[in-house]
Amino acid sequence: MIRSLRKTCNRTGRFFGEALAWRRAGRQYVVMAWGLIAGAAWLAMSLAGDPGWPLPAFAGCYLVVLLASICAIDGRYGIIPDSLVLALAAGGALQAHLWGAADLWWRGFEAALVFAAAALFRTGYRWLRGFDGLGFGDVKFVAAGTLWIGAEGIPGLLLIAVASALVSLLILRSEGHDLHGKQAISFGPHLAIGLWWIWVLGQPPI
Repeated sequence: MIRSLRKTCNRTGRFFGEALAWRRAGRQYVVMAWGLIAGAAWLAMSLAGDPGWPLPAFAGCYLVVLLASICAIDGRYGIIPDSLVLALAAGGALQAHLWGAADLWWRGFEAALVFAAAALFRTGYRWLRGFDGLGFGDVKFVAAGTLWIGAEGIPGLLLIAVASALVSLLILRSEGHDLHGKQAISFGPHLAIGLWWIWVLGQPPI
């Protein structure tokens, strides 16, 4: 397990180093990389002087580190490991539990609805277009993220994710990549920046 954690840390550090340094291998994710940093700075400033800062600060650190790992792995290998999705869901469930049992059950219900809607969209898209427009890992990620921000935060998450993905496509286009309708890109990093900012901006008191 320690070896696996060390490998994940190394991959994450290398991935963000390439993005932040504008290197060719990672520059398409530059908005996502700086977005995570900017969100962390915003959270720190918003908690300054708040006597109840320890719990939201701990939750924020847990979430941003987890999202950074998801970005690095999905951006490099095109997959979101189930272990990281489970860790995301567990953190969201714990946060909801700290608000009260009713919130936990409601968030779980919302997550199930979001999972069903996303899975239905994925199936319908494949039926209409003949290829996948959304990975199943992305479906599970959005459902797990619902435990953090609730169903009301999903539209904002998707809006930020789409905007981030468009910037990545523009960067790829500017570098001469031949993009087409079936072009596959890792959407997980863009969903991650969407989840991070919606949580930071709407983070309720714990």
